[in-house]
Amino acid sequence: MVYSLDTTESEEDERAGLWLIQQAGHRVEAVLNGPDLQDPEKGSRLAAVDALTPYQPMSNQLSIFHMVALDNLRAAVKYIEKANDVPMTALYSMIRSAVEASSYGLWLLGAGRVDKQAFLSLRISYENNEDLANLGKVFGPKQGTGGNVRRRLLELQQAIPAYRNRDLTARSTTTDVVSAADKAVSTRVSFTGLQVWKSCSGLAHANSAVMPVILERKFAGDVENGKMFRLTSRISVLGGFLTAGVENLETLRALYQGATEAPSWVKNT
Repeated sequence: MVYSLDTTESEEDERAGLWLIQQAGHRVEAVLNGPDLQDPEKGSRLAAVDALTPYQPMSNQLSIFHMVALDNLRAAVKYIEKANDVPMTALYSMIRSAVEASSYGLWLLGAGRVDKQAFLSLRISYENNEDLANLGKVFGPKQGTGGNVRRRLLELQQAIPAYRNRDLTARSTTTDVVSAADKAVSTRVSFTGLQVWKSCSGLAHANSAVMPVILERKFAGDVENGKMFRLTSRISVLGGFLTAGVENLETLRALYQGATEAPSWVKNT
């Protein structure tokens, strides 16, 4: 994005943004009214991964990523529709969550071999357990440390020969996960998932350097030693960001569906 003092949107850009927001709402509603994510069929790729991740099957992780992405996108478009209002920054946190959650699902599904998918799934479960243990300490220093789950996950890792000696405690950065997920989305209307996630992260963290670049700045008058601008949400950017989140969600659903279906030769035996 090019930085300039006044970034007031043209009427054409605002109309385009409103159209994108409306279309995002229609697409989210189509997901809500569509079939639920099905359980993996026997003999499918996802069933094979689930067999290696019985503590928390990967299909369960994927359904949670899907649920979080859908919930945030629905909340964002419903707020705009019902309130007839666009807050300055609040919706970007929802979009950020949707892109991040769906990206983790796309990252798992695009990992390649069954054993690699299983290992990455175990790594997420391990990371989640550590986060829960740390959360427990916040509420009470004597809370349990998650040791039983930690040992169970390390045991499950030993059932994956190619990954027995890998570090289960290592964490992939969200930037790497979102970048990898972008490769799974075949077409984009405007922004990539990484562009959206980084932009929305800046707004969610109240980054004063990012805010005036992403938001619309309208000239509000001269002040001593400078000029004053009013920040508002830029409708065209908001629409593009929402669209990227929906694109992630739809791709996640499609890849999940493919991974849950057993090959025809399996079904016919």
